[in-house]
Amino acid sequence: MNKSVFLLPGEAHFAKEPTVISTLLGSCIALVIHDAKRKWGGMNHYMLPESDQGGGGLAPGKYGDKAIANLLKVALMAGCRIEDLRGRLYGGARVVGHLASVGSMDIGNRNIEIADRLCRDHSLRITERQVGGTTGRKLFFDVATGEVRVNLINQSEQNQAAAQRQERLQGRLPRVLIVDDSSTVRRLLRNGIELSKSLEICGEAENPYEARELVLELDPDVLCLDIIMPRMDGLTFLRKIMQYKPIPTVVVSTIAKEGSAMRRKVMEAGAVDVVDKEELNLYRDSEAVQRSLVPKLLRAARTAVQVRQAESASGA
Repeated sequence: MNKSVFLLPGEAHFAKEPTVISTLLGSCIALVIHDAKRKWGGMNHYMLPESDQGGGGLAPGKYGDKAIANLLKVALMAGCRIEDLRGRLYGGARVVGHLASVGSMDIGNRNIEIADRLCRDHSLRITERQVGGTTGRKLFFDVATGEVRVNLINQSEQNQAAAQRQERLQGRLPRVLIVDDSSTVRRLLRNGIELSKSLEICGEAENPYEARELVLELDPDVLCLDIIMPRMDGLTFLRKIMQYKPIPTVVVSTIAKEGSAMRRKVMEAGAVDVVDKEELNLYRDSEAVQRSLVPKLLRAARTAVQVRQAESASGA
């Protein structure tokens, strides 16, 4: 009976004995290598293209440049010759609208590009490419026969987005961008969030114009957003960003109290949750942020949000 191995992101397996290696891919890439003469083979599963592009200090196997080099190194050390190996590439799907739609890096495409380049650099012949698209894939690689079976994952758009967010957060803390015009409030929010040790602050902005630039630069997992701000109010900003770059958002404001028209409007605009800033008692209760806000930010960071259509002016 064949051995079965399931790969999580960042893992790889090379086998000399009959084995079925499987994995589940969204924007991640799997390189499958097979030596038909020896009936040996292996597979990896990486999340990000290159280890010098950040990602929270993930394990080397989660980066394409490391994962591909390491898998080939193991195969050659086992006794394979590069000329006898054949490679196949899978994954790199755009399973959820990402920041690439407004100018940032498309992770799926970059993962494909690094795989193609590194396979050329290592003189590995690629005999099959099932990459890109908008659908996830589940792979089953039979090392003994060299057969790879690919099952497309028939998920709703919402489920695809949720799966991608879980994949995106593998191995690191969710990253928060704080948007509030008060430097004191930003400091108190930062201190409370950081004390929880369950979230990372990736940046701060004092108005939506700064926030827009930081969203593009930092690609946060969740926004902590005030409403009353100069130049553009938080509700307007939320409506705009949900049209072009949907991002999970928790509104923290004194004017979005339970039952208020403003709370209804921000929820309709796409906020995942709302916190009454007065209930946080920021100046007196140092633990209120951890109790009340942090759990909502964590839940939001793992929530898939969808593009919202522009609302009419009367909706404001």
